[in-house]
Amino acid sequence: MDLPTIIPTQNNHRVVHFSGDSQPRDFERLEELGADAVAAAREAISLMPLLPTHLFNGLHSGLEALVPHIQSRRLLNDRARLALEICLQDMNDLRSEVAEEDEESFEEIGRLLLAALQLSNRVSDLLAVEKEIGWWRGIRVPE
Repeated sequence: MDLPTIIPTQNNHRVVHFSGDSQPRDFERLEELGADAVAAAREAISLMPLLPTHLFNGLHSGLEALVPHIQSRRLLNDRARLALEICLQDMNDLRSEVAEEDEESFEEIGRLLLAALQLSNRVSDLLAVEKEIGWWRGIRVPE
């Protein structure tokens, strides 16, 4: 079947549909969000050796709990989020001891740890809501 190459302009109309660049919804990006959490935590850990010894040592307890979760690439559980929270609390406790020349590295580490925690929480929230909605729709998932 051959399509016409010339379309007469009388007795017809054109419909143009414009769609802007839409961002994918978070639920469609669960894997990406989870991977971003791990990447942010890994980057934060890689920056910690830049800190002076007294600051690095002050973060030791939180790091000890966090590193295994980063190594196994599993930050979507309560223990991993607790380890991130401990690290952030340790950083908050050490804030007054940070020298001016170390502020930039210290702040970047804190920003990355906070991003990892927020991303982990976001993915867990989305999964929990999906499960809850499924329950209300009659889709029973064993605990």
